[in-house]
Amino acid sequence: MKNNTEVSRVRQTLSRKLSIVVFTLFFSLFTIFSVVVYFSTTRFMLHRERTNVAKSIENIRVRLAQTGSNLTLDNISNIIQAQLKVDRFSKTNGSTYIYRTGQTFDSMLYFNQEMTLYDNNKRAILTTVQDSVPKKLNGSDIDTVQIDNLGKDKGFFQSEPIYSEKTGKLIGYVQVFYNLNRYYDMRRNLIIFLVFIETMGIGIALMIIILTTRRFVHPFENLHDVMRKIADNPSNLKLRSHIKSGDEIEELSMIFDNMLDKLEGYTERQSRFISDVSHELRTPVAVIKGHVGMLQRWGKDDAELLDESLAATYHEADRMSIMINDMLDMIRVQGSFDLHKGKVANLEKSIETVLGNFKVLKEDFTFTFDNKAGASVVGKIYKNHFEQAIMILIDNAVKYSINERVVAVTLDVKDNHAIVSVKDWGEGIAEEDIKFIFDRFYRTDKSRNRTSTQAGLGIGLSVLKQIVDAYDLEIDVKSKVNEGTEFLLTIPLDDTNVEN
Repeated sequence: MKNNTEVSRVRQTLSRKLSIVVFTLFFSLFTIFSVVVYFSTTRFMLHRERTNVAKSIENIRVRLAQTGSNLTLDNISNIIQAQLKVDRFSKTNGSTYIYRTGQTFDSMLYFNQEMTLYDNNKRAILTTVQDSVPKKLNGSDIDTVQIDNLGKDKGFFQSEPIYSEKTGKLIGYVQVFYNLNRYYDMRRNLIIFLVFIETMGIGIALMIIILTTRRFVHPFENLHDVMRKIADNPSNLKLRSHIKSGDEIEELSMIFDNMLDKLEGYTERQSRFISDVSHELRTPVAVIKGHVGMLQRWGKDDAELLDESLAATYHEADRMSIMINDMLDMIRVQGSFDLHKGKVANLEKSIETVLGNFKVLKEDFTFTFDNKAGASVVGKIYKNHFEQAIMILIDNAVKYSINERVVAVTLDVKDNHAIVSVKDWGEGIAEEDIKFIFDRFYRTDKSRNRTSTQAGLGIGLSVLKQIVDAYDLEIDVKSKVNEGTEFLLTIPLDDTNVEN
């Protein structure tokens, strides 16, 4: 229970950590974006309004600079009246058009601007301000931009001197007030809008991040569950993750599943080996134990019984030796195929090597070899595994050749394949038994009833079948009872014809 709680905590922590990291990154980027948008927008708006103020001041200065005397209410009125009477005529296709170009001071100001004109003594003589008193002009205000209040409104003031175009002398001052209330309203609305957008965006992003993180962590959870189940029950190695995420997690899952496949195979072979050993050795051990017990009770003084018990004990001990060797061969060949895939062997040399060994061990047998290919044949199989396969076939032929002690081996090539034939003239195999001879520990009825120790366990052909399956070979059996058996092993040829 404690382990499950800790695992759940770790799983939740991983999902939470990923969510927090991604959310923090998104929140930071969104906030930076909002701040940049806010400051760039407000700076742009403020710069645009200051430019408009400068344009308004310049237009007013150009109009008023036409007088040659100090600014007074009278000459300002004359200038305005003169401007309003200025018309431009144009003729097009025989028709006359009038373009009114005269402007008043109000038309030269933007709707959020107010203007005040001062004489050269800095006294206000004309203003567009209606609800408050114009600001008093100080010497420090000239050629500057200052933030101040005009009545209830807050904005910035820009004051500039006016010089006469005729005399070049100072004739007065112009001051333009820009009302910042609209700017502040827009800035406040922009903040509200950005906060709303960021809140909505972060909320949606948080949902997406949580769902995406869970989906991302899900394959890990699947892999973790498989590992936890195997940790809780190590004998249950049939579990697989089967993750299909199309990324490195799937690759990790495949590696883990392949590891489980191999581990399951090793475990099954180990368990099978222990089961087979205990099963096959139970009978000879019981026989030996029985004969030894009989000798202890009354067989010491009976020479005939003593010889019979000793012979039986030797027979069973010899059987045990064959069993153990067969089982060790079976275990040794399993798990070694992956190390030698892609290697090739000179089939002719390997056959001659195996036959040479049998000629020494079985002097009462005749072994023949016929290479019908007429040249060296290189097959796609590891040399040691091929020699083991040939050894199993020849040993099997020797075991079941009681009367006709002849074993013939033939090597031929057909359709880019090598065909190795091992033929004997022994007991043969019944037709109904042929399909079972590659099963482990399977022996035909005759071999089961044999008193000779040469019959073995029936493991050899099972090992041969593993070699055949590992290298994609083909095996065929032709047999008749009391006439003999022929095994045909088909091996793909190597195009390079070079032995590894």
